This record gives sequence, C-alpha cells and structure tokens, in this order.
Amino acid sequence: MNGPETTSIERRGVLTWLIRGFLAIWALGAGVLGISFLKAPSSEKRPGERQLRCGSFSTLAIGEARLVRHGAEPLFVVRVSDSQVTAVSAVCTHLRCVLKWDGDKGTFQCPCHNGAFDRAGIVLSGPPKKPLPQYPAEVRADEIIVHT
Repeated sequence: MNGPETTSIERRGVLTWLIRGFLAIWALGAGVLGISFLKAPSSEKRPGERQLRCGSFSTLAIGEARLVRHGAEPLFVVRVSDSQVTAVSAVCTHLRCVLKWDGDKGTFQCPCHNGAFDRAGIVLSGPPKKPLPQYPAEVRADEIIVHT
C-alpha cells in the first residue's frame, strides 16, 4: 500500500529522526560547555597575566627602587636583599598621583597630599587609607620579572 497514509508515516518518522538528532547535538554541546565551565582553571598561566621585564637586577643596589613605566599603571621595583625584589604600584591609592621614591627614608612619597608608604606599600602617613597593590616579582638570569 503506497497511498497517502504510508507517505505521512514515513515523513513523520524522518521528522522525528531529524528532531532527535538536532536535540542530541544540542545536548552534547551543552554538556561540553558545562564541563568546561566546571573544570578548574590552569594554575600555570592565566590568560590575562603578563610578564613585565624590569631591567637588570645587578644594576639595582640593595634599598634602591626603580620606576617602571607600564601604560597607565606604572610600578616600582625595590631590591630588598641580595636575591629578592618586591614590586608595588607607583600610583597612590588616595587620588591616583604617581609616587616618588625617597631613597634617604626608604619610602614612597605622594606629591599631591604628602602621603607616605613603606617599601612594601603599607601606608605610613597622610590621607591614603589603602596600601599599594603588590605584584609578584622574581629574578631570572639577572633580569627582574614582574607578573602583572
């Protein structure tokens, strides 16, 4: 029997098969998306993390700081020992003025409102309430690398 009833049954079967196929593909895509969302991020290198080269380690004396221009967010690198450096933001947390290094006192001074920070970025005096943001820093083959 090849009448209209057989044709409508075959069409219905093809449409059912197509709909189930598309739904299976969508379910597979949603599953992959869900798994990638729940997967822990890689601890090696984050997508937004950048390495900033800050010059030679041996040319920076212990207790000295070097201003490193980095777009709108400059930073200071301070040599604290024979093998260690720290990096802090060079922008005051009060009104975003660029700080100056006072080598005699070993502090960062804000020229706008006389705020002061120690070499670790902790507020010593003045109107700033928050400490300076710190950046991870390391020395590789006599070069200072800061992770921003």
